[in-house]
Amino acid sequence: MAKKSSSKSKTTRLKIERQEIIKEVQTKSYEIVRLSRVKYIGNDYNFIDIRFFQRAMDDELNDVYHPRRKGVQLREDLFLKLIDAHFIESLERQMNETDSSET
Repeated sequence: MAKKSSSKSKTTRLKIERQEIIKEVQTKSYEIVRLSRVKYIGNDYNFIDIRFFQRAMDDELNDVYHPRRKGVQLREDLFLKLIDAHFIESLERQMNETDSSET
């Protein structure tokens, strides 16, 4: 009998050239969400990673955080376009609300 191929594709793990943590926010006593900038070896793009991390203890009983699958990663240029569009729309709404309250 022939083996069935797995429906899940194997992913290649890219090596990180550098990673900069931009901001961390604690969401639960055992969890943080982290915004970071990541650069991979052999890739021309920077990426923005928004990911949840779960707290654990190392051998010396220090807190360490391990990444979870829960998160998203976008090219930095696309992330900035999304954020810029959001802030522009937000400012326009605020200006329209101010204009309508003054009349």
